[in-house]
Amino acid sequence: MRTPGAPAVPAAPWTVRATRSGAHPAGPAAGRPGCARPAPREAPRPARLARPAAPGASQARRPRAVAARRVARCRNEAPESRARAARGKGWASAPFPRLLRAGVLETETGQAGSHPRLDPAGPRGAPGHGLPGDSWGLNEEERLIRHLFQEKAYDKNLRPVEHQGQSVDISLSLTLSNLISLKEVEETLTTNVWIEHGWTDSRLQWDKEEFGNISILRLPPDRVWLPEIVLENNNDGSFQISYACNVLIYPTGWVYWLPPAIFRSSCPITVTYFPFDWQNCSLKFSSLKYTAKEITLSLKQEEKDGRTYPVEWIVIDPEGFTENGEWEIVHRPARINVDPSIPRNSPGHQAVTFYLIIRRKPLFYVINILVPCVLISFMVNLVFYLPADSGEKTSVAISVLLAQSVFLLLISKRLPATSMAIPLIGKFLLFGMVLVAMVVAICVIVLNIHFRTPSTHVLSEGVKKLFLEKLPVFLRMSRPAEDARGPGSLVRRSSSQGYISKAEEYFSLKSRSDLMFEKQSERHGLGRRLTTARRPPVSSEQAQQELFSELKPAVDGANFIINHMRDQNNYNDEKDSWNRVARTVDRLCLFVVTPIMLVGTAWIFLQGAYNQPPTQPFPGDPFSYQEQDKRFI
Repeated sequence: MRTPGAPAVPAAPWTVRATRSGAHPAGPAAGRPGCARPAPREAPRPARLARPAAPGASQARRPRAVAARRVARCRNEAPESRARAARGKGWASAPFPRLLRAGVLETETGQAGSHPRLDPAGPRGAPGHGLPGDSWGLNEEERLIRHLFQEKAYDKNLRPVEHQGQSVDISLSLTLSNLISLKEVEETLTTNVWIEHGWTDSRLQWDKEEFGNISILRLPPDRVWLPEIVLENNNDGSFQISYACNVLIYPTGWVYWLPPAIFRSSCPITVTYFPFDWQNCSLKFSSLKYTAKEITLSLKQEEKDGRTYPVEWIVIDPEGFTENGEWEIVHRPARINVDPSIPRNSPGHQAVTFYLIIRRKPLFYVINILVPCVLISFMVNLVFYLPADSGEKTSVAISVLLAQSVFLLLISKRLPATSMAIPLIGKFLLFGMVLVAMVVAICVIVLNIHFRTPSTHVLSEGVKKLFLEKLPVFLRMSRPAEDARGPGSLVRRSSSQGYISKAEEYFSLKSRSDLMFEKQSERHGLGRRLTTARRPPVSSEQAQQELFSELKPAVDGANFIINHMRDQNNYNDEKDSWNRVARTVDRLCLFVVTPIMLVGTAWIFLQGAYNQPPTQPFPGDPFSYQEQDKRFI
């Protein structure tokens, strides 16, 4: 609506949109192809251009509903879509401007410039046709971009220096957002970081007063010169950052770029003290495109109380940092490393290295691996308490050996396949497996001793004295009852001399027939017969010979039985002696293996307990490289 009293503004060329079939007046939506809005009733309608004759010109006008749908569709379309539609339909108007992600206006032809519709003052000599007040900043920003990139002929492929021999100072800083993981098998450290770049580009300087007091300009990174700083020790072959965010440019020419990235860097793993280990990982940044003569890398500098200090550590924001459940960050220093052996005209002469000295939290491995391994290993001591007659001594020992082999296989899948060192838990499992293998051998020997008999082995006096007399007393073993006759002790086996004398007297008084049929005669009610044995002994030699001939077979049979019983008793005694020797060997091995297992386990795991990261990140350097310890310049 025109302001009352203001002179009518003649129709300007930019208010008319030419099409292939004719021209239409442009209102507030001018520049949108086919989206001309009708002017208010009280506003004067501009003169319509002459429409050339076209086939079907005499046809009726489209209904208003169709026009309304067309306007609504044009409102919902994106500017770029409408511009493409305009080009497809052959609109002859100027290219429609599009708004870049950085807030920079640019035409479809790819060149920044002003457009009549976006000029708040309207075209030259046509006041009153502007946009709201916030469009003024966009127009000044567009004019500034045109001034920097077109009038000054900015070339992003050239270094921002006045002379070829000058070097560009690049300041770097690293902000750690999350230590995602450390894969020991792949030796890869995955981190989520923000890389802060800063340098001065004198070609991007401007006077704020000349461009509407614009104090900061945001542009895509592909429109300005970049130092091409990449992660040199990446482990996945991706040297680029994850997201190319905008570059911030200040009137002094200072360029600030803070892109985020997820890096997978190589980290050599030291498995000697796993799971009580700590690792020293690093992120090495350098420029593979420019040498030390062309750019100079340095750490970011900040001010505090009017004094400047370099940021010699990895920045961690407590509010935005996510702590890792497996690793704890001990030190996080940053350094500029210069290799004097490499010439300055080579890319590898200088680099900025950010170190991460991290310590593993061993609770997970203690609960899930160490405790089961120790318990299973100590179960082998129960083999010496198991009786040899049970037949399960070797089965228990071999079962423990197989369980340790399974745990060793799990550990080998967790750690990298390296021959440089053996992990601590691997040492313990190997120690336990060797000890269990020795226990299996001892069990075989004990079973061999236990099942020895006098018919296969002879028990020497030295073995009997050592294993049956001295060692049982030293090992506090209980003695058999026949060797310890005390009050209340039961006699296990008595001598057979008394039975022999009684048998000789008994057989000397009875004949063989009476000995055989005495009980049968008494059972049938017959009286005892008076035998010759009951008769008074005859003094003649013949009578004695007859008596001896009758008693000799019976005495020989009794002696045979007695000798057999004596031999059987001796056989059983010697067999019991072998059993006692086997029990003594079992008890001796129990007293030997148990202390060895305890001392070996404590010695192995105490090495990990005393394996602590250094108090200072660099040996010989007393500086702590922490935020509270700043080195002012």
